[in-house]
Amino acid sequence: MPITLSKTDFLEYLKCPKCLWLKKNRPDLYLPPKLSDFDLKNFDEGQEVDELARDFFPGGILVEGSAEKMLTETKRLINEKKSVIFQATFMLDSFIAKVDILEFDKENQCWNIYEVKSSSKINTDRDHNHLKDITFQKIVGDKTGLAIEKSYIIHLNKDYRKKGKIDVGGLFIKVDVSDDIKKIYSQTLQEMADAVSFIQTENIELQSCGCLYLTRTNHCSSFSVLNPNIPEYSVHDISRIHPTKLRNLIDLGIFNITNVPDSFELSEIQRNQVSLSQSREVEINRDNVREVVSKIKTPIYFIDYETYLSAIPLLDGFGPHQHMPFQVSIHILDFEGNLKHFEYLASTIEEAIPGVIGLMKEVISDEGSVISWHASFEGTRNKEIGQIFPAYQSFLNSINERTFDLETIFKKDYIHPGFKGKTSIKKVLPTLIPTFSYSDLDIQGGTEAMENWHKIIFDGISMEEKERIRISLLVYCRLDTLAMVEIYKHLVQKIS
Repeated sequence: MPITLSKTDFLEYLKCPKCLWLKKNRPDLYLPPKLSDFDLKNFDEGQEVDELARDFFPGGILVEGSAEKMLTETKRLINEKKSVIFQATFMLDSFIAKVDILEFDKENQCWNIYEVKSSSKINTDRDHNHLKDITFQKIVGDKTGLAIEKSYIIHLNKDYRKKGKIDVGGLFIKVDVSDDIKKIYSQTLQEMADAVSFIQTENIELQSCGCLYLTRTNHCSSFSVLNPNIPEYSVHDISRIHPTKLRNLIDLGIFNITNVPDSFELSEIQRNQVSLSQSREVEINRDNVREVVSKIKTPIYFIDYETYLSAIPLLDGFGPHQHMPFQVSIHILDFEGNLKHFEYLASTIEEAIPGVIGLMKEVISDEGSVISWHASFEGTRNKEIGQIFPAYQSFLNSINERTFDLETIFKKDYIHPGFKGKTSIKKVLPTLIPTFSYSDLDIQGGTEAMENWHKIIFDGISMEEKERIRISLLVYCRLDTLAMVEIYKHLVQKIS
Protein backbone atom coordinates (compact mmCIF):
# COMPACT_ATOMS: atom_id res chain seq x y z
CA MET A 1 0.00 0.00 0.00
CA PRO A 2 1.36 3.48 -0.85
CA ILE A 3 2.18 5.65 2.16
CA THR A 4 -0.08 8.66 2.57
CA LEU A 5 1.04 11.71 4.53
CA SER A 6 -1.48 13.96 6.24
CA LYS A 7 -0.80 17.45 7.50
CA THR A 8 -0.26 15.97 10.98
CA ASP A 9 2.25 13.50 9.54
CA PHE A 10 4.12 16.29 7.79
CA LEU A 11 4.36 18.36 10.96
CA GLU A 12 5.61 15.27 12.81
CA TYR A 13 8.24 14.81 10.10
CA LEU A 14 9.47 18.37 10.66
CA LYS A 15 9.92 17.59 14.36
CA CYS A 16 11.55 14.17 13.99
CA PRO A 17 11.80 12.39 10.61
CA LYS A 18 12.92 9.09 12.11
CA CYS A 19 10.02 8.94 14.54
CA LEU A 20 7.58 9.35 11.63
CA TRP A 21 9.50 6.72 9.66
CA LEU A 22 8.93 4.26 12.50
CA LYS A 23 5.25 5.17 12.58
CA LYS A 24 4.84 4.47 8.86
CA ASN A 25 7.28 1.60 8.37
CA ARG A 26 7.91 -0.09 11.72
CA PRO A 27 4.75 0.29 13.81
CA ASP A 28 6.04 -2.57 15.95
CA LEU A 29 8.84 -0.30 17.20
CA TYR A 30 7.01 3.02 17.14
CA LEU A 31 5.96 4.48 20.49
CA PRO A 32 2.93 6.76 20.04
CA PRO A 33 2.66 9.93 22.12
CA LYS A 34 1.02 9.36 25.49
CA LEU A 35 -2.16 11.41 25.40
CA SER A 36 -3.47 12.53 28.79
CA ASP A 37 -7.10 13.33 29.54
CA PHE A 38 -6.06 16.97 29.21
CA ASP A 39 -4.70 16.34 25.69
CA LEU A 40 -8.01 14.73 24.74
CA LYS A 41 -9.87 17.68 26.26
CA ASN A 42 -7.82 20.08 24.14
CA PHE A 43 -8.62 18.01 21.04
CA ASP A 44 -12.34 18.15 21.81
CA GLU A 45 -12.12 21.89 22.46
CA GLY A 46 -10.35 22.36 19.13
CA GLN A 47 -13.31 20.77 17.43
CA GLU A 48 -15.72 23.00 19.36
CA VAL A 49 -13.77 26.10 18.34
CA ASP A 50 -13.72 24.92 14.74
CA GLU A 51 -17.48 24.45 14.74
CA LEU A 52 -18.11 27.83 16.39
CA ALA A 53 -15.93 29.61 13.82
CA ARG A 54 -18.26 28.30 11.12
CA ASP A 55 -20.79 30.86 12.31
CA PHE A 56 -18.69 33.38 10.36
CA PHE A 57 -19.79 31.56 7.21
CA PRO A 58 -23.56 30.93 7.20
CA GLY A 59 -24.81 28.41 4.70
CA GLY A 60 -21.57 26.45 4.55
CA ILE A 61 -21.70 22.76 3.61
CA LEU A 62 -19.89 20.21 5.79
CA VAL A 63 -18.05 17.36 4.05
CA GLU A 64 -18.12 14.13 6.07
CA GLY A 65 -17.52 10.39 5.74
CA SER A 66 -14.61 8.25 4.58
CA ALA A 67 -11.58 9.84 2.96
CA GLU A 68 -12.71 8.60 -0.46
CA LYS A 69 -16.19 10.03 0.03
CA MET A 70 -14.82 13.37 1.28
CA LEU A 71 -12.51 13.66 -1.75
CA THR A 72 -15.38 12.94 -4.15
CA GLU A 73 -17.82 15.26 -2.37
CA THR A 74 -15.27 18.09 -2.21
CA LYS A 75 -14.63 17.84 -5.94
CA ARG A 76 -18.37 17.95 -6.68
CA LEU A 77 -18.97 21.00 -4.45
CA ILE A 78 -16.00 22.84 -5.97
CA ASN A 79 -17.25 22.13 -9.48
CA GLU A 80 -20.62 23.55 -8.44
CA LYS A 81 -18.80 26.56 -6.95
CA LYS A 82 -20.58 26.33 -3.62
CA SER A 83 -19.88 29.46 -1.58
CA VAL A 84 -18.48 27.79 1.55
CA ILE A 85 -17.25 24.24 2.20
CA PHE A 86 -16.25 22.95 5.63
CA GLN A 87 -13.56 20.22 5.82
CA ALA A 88 -12.85 20.33 2.08
CA THR A 89 -10.49 17.44 1.34
CA PHE A 90 -7.78 17.22 -1.32
CA MET A 91 -5.25 14.59 -2.31
CA LEU A 92 -2.01 15.13 -4.19
CA ASP A 93 0.13 12.06 -4.85
CA SER A 94 1.15 11.00 -1.32
CA PHE A 95 -0.42 13.98 0.48
CA ILE A 96 -3.92 14.44 1.82
CA ALA A 97 -5.18 17.72 3.28
CA LYS A 98 -8.38 18.87 4.97
CA VAL A 99 -9.16 22.57 4.90
CA ASP A 100 -11.24 23.83 7.82
CA ILE A 101 -13.06 26.39 5.69
CA LEU A 102 -12.94 26.83 1.91
CA GLU A 103 -14.66 29.98 0.61
CA PHE A 104 -15.45 30.84 -3.01
CA ASP A 105 -14.88 34.45 -4.05
CA LYS A 106 -17.49 34.97 -6.74
CA GLU A 107 -16.23 38.41 -7.72
CA ASN A 108 -12.69 37.25 -8.46
CA GLN A 109 -13.60 33.65 -9.31
CA CYS A 110 -11.07 32.20 -6.88
CA TRP A 111 -10.95 30.44 -3.52
CA ASN A 112 -9.82 31.44 -0.03
CA ILE A 113 -8.79 29.01 2.69
CA TYR A 114 -9.16 29.40 6.45
CA GLU A 115 -7.41 27.42 9.19
CA VAL A 116 -9.06 27.62 12.62
CA LYS A 117 -6.90 27.45 15.75
CA SER A 118 -7.97 27.24 19.39
CA SER A 119 -4.87 29.18 20.49
CA SER A 120 -4.90 32.92 21.18
CA LYS A 121 -2.07 33.66 18.72
CA ILE A 122 -0.38 32.34 15.60
CA ASN A 123 2.32 29.92 16.74
CA THR A 124 5.45 29.18 14.74
CA ASP A 125 7.36 27.07 17.25
CA ARG A 126 8.60 23.54 16.78
CA ASP A 127 5.54 21.88 18.29
CA HIS A 128 2.84 24.08 16.76
CA ASN A 129 3.82 25.76 13.51
CA HIS A 130 0.56 27.18 12.23
CA LEU A 131 2.15 28.75 9.14
CA LYS A 132 3.65 25.44 8.03
CA ASP A 133 0.27 23.91 8.74
CA ILE A 134 -1.70 26.17 6.39
CA THR A 135 1.10 26.31 3.80
CA PHE A 136 0.89 22.52 3.50
CA GLN A 137 -2.83 22.83 2.79
CA LYS A 138 -2.36 25.59 0.23
CA ILE A 139 0.30 23.60 -1.61
CA VAL A 140 -1.91 20.53 -1.86
CA GLY A 141 -4.84 22.71 -2.99
CA ASP A 142 -2.70 24.56 -5.52
CA LYS A 143 -1.21 21.40 -7.02
CA THR A 144 -4.63 19.84 -7.48
CA GLY A 145 -5.63 22.80 -9.65
CA LEU A 146 -7.56 24.90 -7.15
CA ALA A 147 -7.08 28.64 -7.61
CA ILE A 148 -6.37 29.75 -4.02
CA GLU A 149 -5.99 33.51 -3.71
CA LYS A 150 -6.02 34.28 0.02
CA SER A 151 -5.11 32.27 3.10
CA TYR A 152 -6.28 33.12 6.61
CA ILE A 153 -5.74 31.85 10.12
CA ILE A 154 -8.61 32.35 12.53
CA HIS A 155 -7.59 32.26 16.20
CA LEU A 156 -9.05 33.26 19.55
CA ASN A 157 -8.88 36.86 20.73
CA LYS A 158 -6.98 36.89 24.02
CA ASP A 159 -8.61 40.22 24.96
CA TYR A 160 -12.17 38.95 24.54
CA ARG A 161 -14.25 38.69 27.71
CA LYS A 162 -17.54 36.85 27.80
CA LYS A 163 -20.65 38.91 28.47
CA GLY A 164 -23.80 36.91 28.06
CA LYS A 165 -24.02 34.88 24.85
CA ILE A 166 -20.71 34.23 23.09
CA ASP A 167 -20.02 36.97 20.53
CA VAL A 168 -18.32 35.12 17.67
CA GLY A 169 -17.14 38.35 16.11
CA GLY A 170 -15.40 39.35 19.32
CA LEU A 171 -14.11 35.90 20.22
CA PHE A 172 -12.18 35.36 17.00
CA ILE A 173 -9.49 37.25 15.10
CA LYS A 174 -9.05 36.63 11.36
CA VAL A 175 -5.49 37.15 10.07
CA ASP A 176 -4.48 37.24 6.40
CA VAL A 177 -1.26 35.18 6.21
CA SER A 178 -0.99 35.07 2.42
CA ASP A 179 2.25 37.05 2.36
CA ASP A 180 3.74 34.94 5.14
CA ILE A 181 2.96 31.80 3.15
CA LYS A 182 4.71 33.18 0.06
CA LYS A 183 7.92 33.50 2.07
CA ILE A 184 8.00 29.84 3.08
CA TYR A 185 6.13 28.27 0.15
CA SER A 186 9.17 26.97 -1.77
CA GLN A 187 10.88 25.73 1.38
CA THR A 188 7.75 23.90 2.52
CA LEU A 189 7.28 22.37 -0.93
CA GLN A 190 10.83 21.00 -0.76
CA GLU A 191 10.28 19.72 2.80
CA MET A 192 7.17 17.87 1.63
CA ALA A 193 9.15 16.22 -1.17
CA ASP A 194 11.91 15.34 1.28
CA ALA A 195 9.35 13.83 3.66
CA VAL A 196 7.97 11.52 0.99
CA SER A 197 11.45 10.47 -0.09
CA PHE A 198 12.54 9.77 3.47
CA ILE A 199 9.43 7.85 4.50
CA GLN A 200 9.65 5.69 1.37
CA THR A 201 13.26 4.71 2.18
CA GLU A 202 13.29 0.97 2.89
CA ASN A 203 15.86 1.02 5.69
CA ILE A 204 17.33 3.79 7.82
CA GLU A 205 19.85 3.90 10.66
CA LEU A 206 17.89 3.62 13.90
CA GLN A 207 20.57 4.33 16.52
CA SER A 208 19.94 8.04 16.92
CA CYS A 209 17.61 10.89 15.97
CA GLY A 210 17.79 14.68 15.92
CA CYS A 211 16.01 14.86 19.25
CA LEU A 212 19.31 13.84 20.83
CA TYR A 213 20.22 17.54 20.76
CA LEU A 214 16.97 18.68 22.37
CA THR A 215 15.94 18.93 26.02
CA ARG A 216 13.84 16.17 27.56
CA THR A 217 10.46 17.87 27.06
CA ASN A 218 11.16 18.23 23.32
CA HIS A 219 11.99 14.60 22.64
CA CYS A 220 9.91 12.62 20.17
CA SER A 221 7.67 9.87 21.49
CA SER A 222 10.05 7.16 20.22
CA PHE A 223 13.20 8.73 21.69
CA SER A 224 13.99 5.71 23.89
CA VAL A 225 13.78 3.40 20.85
CA LEU A 226 16.02 5.57 18.68
CA ASN A 227 18.44 6.50 21.47
CA PRO A 228 18.57 3.39 23.67
CA ASN A 229 21.86 4.23 25.38
CA ILE A 230 20.81 7.56 26.85
CA PRO A 231 20.44 7.22 30.65
CA GLU A 232 17.12 7.98 32.31
CA TYR A 233 18.68 10.98 34.09
CA SER A 234 20.91 12.65 31.53
CA VAL A 235 22.29 16.01 30.42
CA HIS A 236 18.92 16.51 28.71
CA ASP A 237 17.45 17.02 32.19
CA ILE A 238 19.72 19.91 33.20
CA SER A 239 17.40 22.74 34.21
CA ARG A 240 16.88 25.35 31.48
CA ILE A 241 20.02 24.36 29.62
CA HIS A 242 20.58 26.34 26.41
CA PRO A 243 20.42 24.23 23.21
CA THR A 244 23.98 25.27 22.27
CA LYS A 245 25.37 24.07 25.59
CA LEU A 246 23.42 20.83 25.33
CA ARG A 247 24.82 20.28 21.84
CA ASN A 248 28.34 20.92 23.09
CA LEU A 249 27.95 18.26 25.77
CA ILE A 250 26.50 15.74 23.32
CA ASP A 251 29.29 16.40 20.82
CA LEU A 252 31.79 15.75 23.61
CA GLY A 253 30.14 12.38 24.16
CA ILE A 254 28.80 13.39 27.58
CA PHE A 255 25.34 11.96 28.19
CA ASN A 256 25.21 11.11 31.87
CA ILE A 257 24.66 14.19 34.02
CA THR A 258 27.23 12.93 36.51
CA ASN A 259 29.95 13.17 33.85
CA VAL A 260 29.63 16.90 33.19
CA PRO A 261 33.11 18.36 33.90
CA ASP A 262 33.65 21.13 36.44
CA SER A 263 35.13 23.31 33.70
CA PHE A 264 31.92 23.29 31.64
CA GLU A 265 30.13 26.65 31.97
CA LEU A 266 26.72 26.43 33.67
CA SER A 267 24.47 28.74 35.66
CA GLU A 268 24.53 28.50 39.44
CA ILE A 269 21.32 26.50 39.57
CA GLN A 270 22.52 24.17 36.81
CA ARG A 271 25.91 23.68 38.47
CA ASN A 272 24.22 22.87 41.76
CA GLN A 273 22.09 20.26 40.02
CA VAL A 274 25.10 18.64 38.37
CA SER A 275 27.20 18.76 41.55
CA LEU A 276 24.45 17.12 43.58
CA SER A 277 24.08 14.36 41.01
CA GLN A 278 27.78 13.69 41.46
CA SER A 279 28.15 14.05 45.23
CA ARG A 280 24.67 12.76 46.18
CA GLU A 281 24.86 15.10 49.17
CA VAL A 282 22.11 17.41 50.40
CA GLU A 283 22.99 21.10 50.58
CA ILE A 284 21.13 23.42 53.00
CA ASN A 285 21.89 27.07 53.64
CA ARG A 286 20.47 27.02 57.14
CA ASP A 287 21.02 30.72 57.79
CA ASN A 288 19.03 31.74 54.72
CA VAL A 289 16.29 29.21 55.43
CA ARG A 290 16.11 30.36 59.06
CA GLU A 291 15.78 33.99 57.99
CA VAL A 292 13.00 33.22 55.53
CA VAL A 293 11.04 30.96 57.88
CA SER A 294 11.26 33.53 60.69
CA LYS A 295 9.16 35.92 58.60
CA ILE A 296 6.23 33.47 58.46
CA LYS A 297 3.64 34.51 61.04
CA THR A 298 1.09 32.39 62.86
CA PRO A 299 -1.66 31.47 62.16
CA ILE A 300 -0.38 30.02 58.93
CA TYR A 301 -2.80 29.36 56.06
CA PHE A 302 -1.60 26.76 53.57
CA ILE A 303 -3.70 27.19 50.44
CA ASP A 304 -4.05 25.53 47.04
CA TYR A 305 -6.44 26.03 44.12
CA GLU A 306 -7.52 23.63 41.43
CA THR A 307 -8.58 25.47 38.30
CA TYR A 308 -10.42 24.87 35.04
CA LEU A 309 -9.75 26.56 31.74
CA SER A 310 -11.50 26.32 28.40
CA ALA A 311 -10.86 27.75 24.97
CA ILE A 312 -14.40 29.13 24.85
CA PRO A 313 -14.99 31.00 28.14
CA LEU A 314 -17.77 29.66 30.34
CA LEU A 315 -18.35 32.54 32.78
CA ASP A 316 -19.02 36.22 32.20
CA GLY A 317 -15.86 38.26 32.64
CA PHE A 318 -13.55 35.41 31.67
CA GLY A 319 -11.54 35.13 28.46
CA PRO A 320 -10.21 32.24 26.35
CA HIS A 321 -7.96 29.81 28.28
CA GLN A 322 -8.33 31.83 31.49
CA HIS A 323 -8.06 29.77 34.68
CA MET A 324 -11.17 29.59 36.86
CA PRO A 325 -10.73 28.16 40.40
CA PHE A 326 -13.30 25.48 41.15
CA GLN A 327 -11.73 23.96 44.27
CA VAL A 328 -9.72 25.13 47.24
CA SER A 329 -8.00 23.35 50.14
CA ILE A 330 -6.84 25.24 53.23
CA HIS A 331 -4.85 23.83 56.15
CA ILE A 332 -4.50 26.17 59.13
CA LEU A 333 -1.69 25.85 61.66
CA ASP A 334 -2.59 27.92 64.74
CA PHE A 335 -0.55 29.42 67.62
CA GLU A 336 -0.66 26.18 69.64
CA GLY A 337 0.43 24.04 66.70
CA ASN A 338 -3.05 22.64 66.10
CA LEU A 339 -3.91 21.82 62.49
CA LYS A 340 -7.36 22.28 60.95
CA HIS A 341 -8.50 21.63 57.43
CA PHE A 342 -11.17 23.27 55.27
CA GLU A 343 -12.10 22.57 51.67
CA TYR A 344 -14.57 23.45 48.95
CA LEU A 345 -15.39 21.80 45.62
CA ALA A 346 -17.92 23.37 43.26
CA SER A 347 -20.76 21.32 41.82
CA THR A 348 -21.56 23.78 39.01
CA ILE A 349 -19.67 26.39 37.02
CA GLU A 350 -21.76 29.20 38.48
CA GLU A 351 -20.98 28.16 42.08
CA ALA A 352 -17.20 27.95 41.57
CA ILE A 353 -15.96 31.48 42.27
CA PRO A 354 -18.47 32.41 45.02
CA GLY A 355 -17.84 29.06 46.73
CA VAL A 356 -14.04 29.20 46.63
CA ILE A 357 -13.76 32.83 47.73
CA GLY A 358 -16.59 32.41 50.23
CA LEU A 359 -14.72 29.68 52.09
CA MET A 360 -11.50 31.71 52.07
CA LYS A 361 -13.23 34.75 53.54
CA GLU A 362 -14.83 32.56 56.18
CA VAL A 363 -11.67 30.87 57.49
CA ILE A 364 -8.75 33.24 56.69
CA SER A 365 -8.42 36.06 59.25
CA ASP A 366 -6.58 39.37 58.90
CA GLU A 367 -3.64 37.97 60.86
CA GLY A 368 -0.95 35.48 59.92
CA SER A 369 0.83 34.37 56.76
CA VAL A 370 -0.56 32.64 53.70
CA ILE A 371 1.62 29.93 52.18
CA SER A 372 1.37 28.57 48.67
CA TRP A 373 3.58 26.57 46.32
CA HIS A 374 4.53 28.37 43.13
CA ALA A 375 2.52 31.24 44.56
CA SER A 376 2.50 33.29 41.35
CA PHE A 377 -0.20 30.95 40.07
CA GLU A 378 -2.63 31.55 42.94
CA GLY A 379 -1.60 35.21 43.02
CA THR A 380 -2.49 35.70 39.38
CA ARG A 381 -5.83 33.99 39.86
CA ASN A 382 -6.57 36.28 42.84
CA LYS A 383 -5.71 39.35 40.79
CA GLU A 384 -7.89 38.25 37.87
CA ILE A 385 -10.85 37.36 40.09
CA GLY A 386 -10.57 40.72 41.83
CA GLN A 387 -10.77 42.45 38.46
CA ILE A 388 -13.79 40.43 37.38
CA PHE A 389 -15.55 40.59 40.77
CA PRO A 390 -14.66 43.94 42.40
CA ALA A 391 -16.43 42.93 45.63
CA TYR A 392 -13.64 40.39 46.25
CA GLN A 393 -10.74 42.62 45.19
CA SER A 394 -9.76 44.10 48.55
CA PHE A 395 -9.79 40.72 50.29
CA LEU A 396 -7.80 38.99 47.53
CA ASN A 397 -5.25 41.79 47.40
CA SER A 398 -4.66 41.35 51.12
CA ILE A 399 -4.13 37.62 50.58
CA ASN A 400 -1.54 38.29 47.89
CA GLU A 401 0.28 40.83 50.05
CA ARG A 402 0.97 38.30 52.80
CA THR A 403 1.52 35.19 50.68
CA PHE A 404 4.87 33.42 50.84
CA ASP A 405 5.99 31.01 48.14
CA LEU A 406 7.38 27.94 49.90
CA GLU A 407 8.90 26.68 46.65
CA THR A 408 11.49 29.50 46.57
CA ILE A 409 13.49 27.91 49.40
CA PHE A 410 14.17 24.90 47.20
CA LYS A 411 15.54 26.94 44.30
CA LYS A 412 18.91 27.70 45.97
CA ASP A 413 18.85 27.32 49.75
CA TYR A 414 17.79 23.67 50.07
CA ILE A 415 18.81 21.45 47.21
CA HIS A 416 18.66 17.69 47.16
CA PRO A 417 19.89 15.13 44.58
CA GLY A 418 16.48 13.50 44.71
CA PHE A 419 14.86 16.60 43.23
CA LYS A 420 16.79 16.06 39.97
CA GLY A 421 16.81 19.78 39.31
CA LYS A 422 13.06 20.18 39.77
CA THR A 423 11.19 21.97 42.56
CA SER A 424 7.59 20.88 42.03
CA ILE A 425 5.82 19.79 45.18
CA LYS A 426 5.34 16.34 43.59
CA LYS A 427 9.11 15.99 43.49
CA VAL A 428 10.04 17.66 46.79
CA LEU A 429 7.46 15.99 49.07
CA PRO A 430 8.32 12.29 48.53
CA THR A 431 12.05 13.12 48.48
CA LEU A 432 12.02 14.84 51.88
CA ILE A 433 9.19 12.88 53.48
CA PRO A 434 8.96 9.41 51.86
CA THR A 435 5.87 8.49 53.87
CA PHE A 436 3.91 10.99 51.76
CA SER A 437 3.41 10.44 48.05
CA TYR A 438 1.01 11.18 45.21
CA SER A 439 1.68 7.85 43.50
CA ASP A 440 -1.24 6.01 45.11
CA LEU A 441 -3.85 8.68 44.32
CA ASP A 442 -6.44 8.30 41.57
CA ILE A 443 -5.71 11.91 40.59
CA GLN A 444 -2.05 12.90 40.64
CA GLY A 445 -1.82 16.29 38.95
CA GLY A 446 -3.57 19.55 38.20
CA THR A 447 -4.43 18.70 34.61
CA GLU A 448 -5.97 15.41 35.75
CA ALA A 449 -7.98 17.32 38.34
CA MET A 450 -9.20 19.71 35.68
CA GLU A 451 -10.29 16.98 33.33
CA ASN A 452 -12.01 14.98 36.08
CA TRP A 453 -13.98 18.03 37.18
CA HIS A 454 -14.97 18.44 33.52
CA LYS A 455 -16.44 14.93 33.67
CA ILE A 456 -18.54 15.86 36.71
CA ILE A 457 -19.85 19.04 35.10
CA PHE A 458 -20.28 18.11 31.45
CA ASP A 459 -20.26 14.34 30.96
CA GLY A 460 -23.34 12.23 31.43
CA ILE A 461 -21.84 9.92 34.03
CA SER A 462 -23.64 8.16 36.86
CA MET A 463 -24.07 9.65 40.33
CA GLU A 464 -21.81 6.91 41.66
CA GLU A 465 -19.04 7.89 39.26
CA LYS A 466 -19.49 11.57 40.09
CA GLU A 467 -19.14 10.80 43.78
CA ARG A 468 -16.02 8.71 43.16
CA ILE A 469 -14.43 11.57 41.21
CA ARG A 470 -15.52 14.11 43.80
CA ILE A 471 -13.80 12.17 46.58
CA SER A 472 -10.65 11.74 44.47
CA LEU A 473 -10.52 15.49 43.81
CA LEU A 474 -10.85 16.29 47.50
CA VAL A 475 -8.14 13.79 48.45
CA TYR A 476 -5.76 15.17 45.83
CA CYS A 477 -6.17 18.86 46.68
CA ARG A 478 -6.05 18.10 50.41
CA LEU A 479 -2.67 16.40 49.97
CA ASP A 480 -1.31 19.50 48.19
CA THR A 481 -1.85 21.66 51.26
CA LEU A 482 -0.96 18.93 53.75
CA ALA A 483 2.28 18.49 51.80
CA MET A 484 3.11 22.15 52.41
CA VAL A 485 2.40 21.72 56.12
CA GLU A 486 4.75 18.73 56.34
CA ILE A 487 7.47 20.43 54.31
CA TYR A 488 7.18 23.55 56.51
CA LYS A 489 7.53 21.40 59.64
CA HIS A 490 10.50 19.67 58.06
CA LEU A 491 12.16 23.04 57.46
CA VAL A 492 11.53 24.17 61.04
CA GLN A 493 13.09 20.97 62.31
CA LYS A 494 16.15 21.39 60.06
CA ILE A 495 16.92 24.92 61.33
CA SER A 496 16.13 24.35 65.01
